[in-house]
Amino acid sequence: MPASSPPPSTSPPEATSLVMRFGTAVGLAAMAALTCALPAGMRVSSAAAAESTPRVWFALAAAALGPMVAAIVVLRSAREGLRAFGGPGSALRAFGVALWLATLLAGLSVFGSVLQATTHHHALAGVTFAFGAVALAAGSGVACARITSILRDAPRGARRALGLALGVGACVALGWVGLGFVRAASGDRPSSAAAGTVVDVLAFALAALFGARRSLAARRPLALFGPPVAVVMLAVGASALRDPSLVEAIDERAPAFAPAASLLVFR
Repeated sequence: MPASSPPPSTSPPEATSLVMRFGTAVGLAAMAALTCALPAGMRVSSAAAAESTPRVWFALAAAALGPMVAAIVVLRSAREGLRAFGGPGSALRAFGVALWLATLLAGLSVFGSVLQATTHHHALAGVTFAFGAVALAAGSGVACARITSILRDAPRGARRALGLALGVGACVALGWVGLGFVRAASGDRPSSAAAGTVVDVLAFALAALFGARRSLAARRPLALFGPPVAVVMLAVGASALRDPSLVEAIDERAPAFAPAASLLVFR
């Protein structure tokens, strides 16, 4: 009888795909953690003279690695829900949401500055701001929804002109808010720490969104080299975080990284 052919491989493709996806997620999280830790690394390294800048950077990236892996996995899982925004007219819907967020940010900034200048009772100002924020969010949401429907029904040329005008106006408003934020942050140390927290949170969010892209879900080079890089980064970061002066500098200059850094060294 002819020799029988060897049995097929018993490793299921689902398991291989799962391992590759997990390795890719870890590799992407390591790259994203290194990226989002750059602004905080520059601030902290100037205060922690005992540690070199690369070690400070690796310490902050190691602290951000665990949350980054979780954020990428959660954002990948939420992709199915985000597909509801796809299809015909998705760009217009995204423009409407962006316009609403920009309008809300500018409106809340103006409202908060008015309350700060006219109200000296902090509890009353807080309650007024909360109710005003809810009303502003609802009103601007209705207005932006109406603008989106007008743009959808408008001719192509008018839609482009009106969209460009609204986009420029939103960018000017955001620039004005950003300048006010920089002026307030440069006033004292607590405001500077708060500004650094905002920058760090935005950097983390942008890096996580990039790492959760569908096109990067399964990449063999990242799956092979990403986990070893993450292990080295964790080892170097944990070693650097044993320096109390570095932990103190992180608490002062980059408080967004402080809880994860404390957990990393069990403090």
